[in-house]
Amino acid sequence: MTEYALLPKILPAFRRLRQHYETKGKIELRNLIDAARVHIEPGTEFDNWNGGTYGHDIFMFVPEEVMGLVDLDDQEKIFERLQQDLNKATPEVENEYVRAVYVKSADESDPQFQASIPFTREARALPENTGLWKENNLRLFLSHRDKHKSAAHTLAEALEPFGVSVFVAHDAIKPMKEWKKEILNGLMTMEVMLILLTDDFHESEWTNQEVGFALAKGIPIICVKVENIDPLGFIGSMQALKASYEKIYDAAPEVHRSLINEIGQEGRLKEILIESFILAPSFIDAMERLKHLTETAANLTDKEFNRIVEGYTRNDQLYGCGGIHNRGNWFKRYLEDATGKKLIFEDRRIVEKRPEMNDDILF
Repeated sequence: MTEYALLPKILPAFRRLRQHYETKGKIELRNLIDAARVHIEPGTEFDNWNGGTYGHDIFMFVPEEVMGLVDLDDQEKIFERLQQDLNKATPEVENEYVRAVYVKSADESDPQFQASIPFTREARALPENTGLWKENNLRLFLSHRDKHKSAAHTLAEALEPFGVSVFVAHDAIKPMKEWKKEILNGLMTMEVMLILLTDDFHESEWTNQEVGFALAKGIPIICVKVENIDPLGFIGSMQALKASYEKIYDAAPEVHRSLINEIGQEGRLKEILIESFILAPSFIDAMERLKHLTETAANLTDKEFNRIVEGYTRNDQLYGCGGIHNRGNWFKRYLEDATGKKLIFEDRRIVEKRPEMNDDILF
C-alpha cells in the first residue's frame, strides 16, 4: 500500500487557509472550512514522471444551508481556488499534490461522508482506528441472533474474497474490549448492514436497535432469509434474499450481486477488488482475485486501468504469475475487453498499442 506524505498535512493546511481567508476578508471561504467535514481520496491520479507523482482529491461536506450560500455561477471558481491554495500551503511535499477539491452537501448515506472527519474537532470513530475492519474493504455489519453466530461467521468468511470486511459481534470484538462500545463503533462506521433473518431475529431488542440505527443513518440494508419469517416493521417491504441455513456459504455470491445491483456499490466494490488484486501476496491469490474482479467489473475507467498497471509493475506475484497470463492470455484479454485498448505485455510493463502511432505508449 503506497504511503502518502501529503495526507496528514491536509488538515493543518486547511487551518492555515482559514486564518488566511479571515485575514483577507474571504468570509465565504472561511465559513466553508469552518462548517466542513473532510474526506481525502488518495491516489486519484498517477504519472510516471519524475519517479512517480500522485494526485489526491479532497471532498468537503457542509450542511445544506451552507451549501445553499454558494452561488452556482461561482462554484467552479471556488473549488479551483481551494485546490490551488491547498497546494500553495503544502509546498514541502514533493511528487504529490491536490488534484481537485469538491464541496458537497452532507449526506449520511454517502460512504465518503461516513469516512469524513470534522474540521473543527476530532471524529467520534474513524473506521481505521476501530480495529474492526480490514483496510480497503467494504465495511458490512452483520446483524444476527447470538445463537446463530456460527452461521454468521461462515457467511462472513464467504464474503471476504469479494473484498467485504464483515463485523460479526463476538467474532470481531477483541478480548477485554467493552462489547457495547465496540458494537456501537461497528454501527457508526459500517457502510452496509446485512441481516441474517432467522425466525427469532425480531425477538431481540439488540437486533431491532441495530436495524433502527441503520435506518436512521440511511445505511443500505440487505436481508438474507434462512428460515420461515419475513422481514417485519420498517424493513417489512424489503425483498429478502433466500438462502439455505445449512449451506449459508453459498449465499455470498448472491449478496455480492445485491451490493452491486440493488444498492449501487459497484464503483466501491470495483475499487476494493482492484486494490485486493494488485496487492495479491501469492500466485494463487492473484488468480482468485482476478476471477472476482472479472466477474464484477466488465468495464474499467482510465483511472482504474492505470491503477492496475501501476500495481502490476510493482508486484512480483502478478507479472510472474503464469496462471493469469495463460488460459488464452486471460489477464490481457480482460484488460483489453474492459478498456477497449490494444495492449502489449513486456516483462513488468504494460504497453498500449495504438495503430495510428508509430511508437508504443508506455504506462
